Amino acid sequence: MTWFTIWIFIWDDGTEDTATVDSNENINPESLHQQALEYIEFQLGLSDGDVEAVPPTKYCGLFKYTAEPLRIACTVTWRREFYQHLAWYMKCCEVEHQFVRSGSLPTLSEYWGHRLGTSSIDAYSALAE
Repeated sequence: MTWFTIWIFIWDDGTEDTATVDSNENINPESLHQQALEYIEFQLGLSDGDVEAVPPTKYCGLFKYTAEPLRIACTVTWRREFYQHLAWYMKCCEVEHQFVRSGSLPTLSEYWGHRLGTSSIDAYSALAE
């Protein structure tokens, strides 16, 4: 839980910095998330490849310390479900970033449509098991 918390807070802050209207970074958050999901999938022992995926940022590499004990203690089925929680989290963050980059506010319905995902509460709940 500690490694996951460190990873997700640093990851979230880093991707939020790239999503601001004023950001000088030439980074596409959707591409960053896709690369991170490939890295996460490999670290959780779910990918078909033998070659370790490269973390898209140095901080994303911290997920390795979250995944290692999960590979040992958890079933493949559980790890797949956990991966799906993280994929949903990243998809919701992308929606949030789109609003930030456009400078517009979401409707109340749009906000709640992605807010629970960006909180990552479901991933935390899965880890609590």
